[in-house]
Amino acid sequence: MLLSSAAFAQSQPVAADQAHSQMMMKDLNTRNPKTMDQTVDWRNTDYGYSGMYSVDNENYMTRYDKKGNYVETLTKKDWNDGNVPTDLKTSFDKSMYKDAQVTSYWQVSDANQKGYYIEMNDSGGKSSNMWVDGSGKFTATPYTTKPIKTKGSN
Repeated sequence: MLLSSAAFAQSQPVAADQAHSQMMMKDLNTRNPKTMDQTVDWRNTDYGYSGMYSVDNENYMTRYDKKGNYVETLTKKDWNDGNVPTDLKTSFDKSMYKDAQVTSYWQVSDANQKGYYIEMNDSGGKSSNMWVDGSGKFTATPYTTKPIKTKGSN
């Protein structure tokens, strides 16, 4: 099966500039004090910024929009551990990507939000990433979510 070229032709993120990294790190430390002692790999993507880090043997990705407003935090999960949410597995099995090999997925861990980020390889071994919103819709770009403000932010 051939997957859409858009799904496999995504630009690679580049390191975020120091000013944005510091601003987002301050916000992240407010949201999760355990990140104060963690190294965060900040990336500037086509859709904003993402920070990858580990806390207590869990891998996280925290997303910010282009203005540096918090969007969401996702937790990395194992596709093969038998705990994939039923709605995600059903949506994937019905999608045009069903023949791809999922290497891992990320699940939104914020209260009252639902969504996923899937990492997979096509039959030729080419890697791809897809976003899945709370209703099971697959997209090559992040689904739209409202930035979440912290106490004291404007």
